[in-house]
Amino acid sequence: MTSPSEKSRLENAIKAACAVAKQQGLNFDEAVILQDRSNLVIHLQPVPVVARIATTTGTVRFGDAWFAKEVAVASYLAAAGAPVVSPTNLIQPGPHQHNGLVLSFWEFVEEIDELPDATIVGQTLRDCHEALVDFAGELTVLDPLNESESLLSTLISQAAFSLSDAQMLQAVNHHLKSRFQQLQLPMQPLHGDSNFSNVLNTTRGVLWTDWEDTFIGHIAWDIACFIASSYVFGTDIERATAALNGYDLVIDQEILDLFIEARTFQGVMWNFIIGQQHPESLERLEVRLSWLRDRYHTVS
Repeated sequence: MTSPSEKSRLENAIKAACAVAKQQGLNFDEAVILQDRSNLVIHLQPVPVVARIATTTGTVRFGDAWFAKEVAVASYLAAAGAPVVSPTNLIQPGPHQHNGLVLSFWEFVEEIDELPDATIVGQTLRDCHEALVDFAGELTVLDPLNESESLLSTLISQAAFSLSDAQMLQAVNHHLKSRFQQLQLPMQPLHGDSNFSNVLNTTRGVLWTDWEDTFIGHIAWDIACFIASSYVFGTDIERATAALNGYDLVIDQEILDLFIEARTFQGVMWNFIIGQQHPESLERLEVRLSWLRDRYHTVS
């Protein structure tokens, strides 16, 4: 059963998106929830427009810079013919702010009720990377590491972790910072959160979405995004391997392991944050913590 606070959160987000859409003259009948995780995604039926509202994400990211970046990157990729979901052209895509919420509008695509071919997932991510090479917009460098360090500090101050886990996570952060400072790797614009939940199997083919985490880094980060969970949870190993093969790039295993650890470290922070609204995320948090404890030989 939906709690009163949860119901209020959803209602406020939907009202904000509907209000902005109507202000821009969009005529629609109803808002249908498509997804509710770090952002709320709704379809403004029957028109082909989807709204993305920063709900959970908006509790730790402030302003609208990351949504503006997403619209800019996705617009660039769509114009280049890359396999992405485009911002809508029926109204101004945004980002918009309404009653303290940040939101943007996107083209609705019809999904097929089956998982995308993992090999094609890897191939299409490579297509996006190749198109992104010449993107001239302003992007941060290695942003996930900086954000994760900041989130860790905040969460420790809120007693989110046990003392032993807090100390372990600080050790992980120190290790990652040290190793990444030593790396001399080529860098380019990336997706930033290229896990399987951000690629859609549609009637128009396999399309990538959710570009709000785009930053400049090494390609190994994006590859780690779609294989790290198979390492940590021991699931979907064949799917992850097929996507890696589809991308068709040989990466040194030691380098890949480092990026998998960094992605898992980031996942710990977001599992806790998302878990405040979606308790099932806390189960994934515990698995990731256990995996990191094993690597750093600590106990909870």
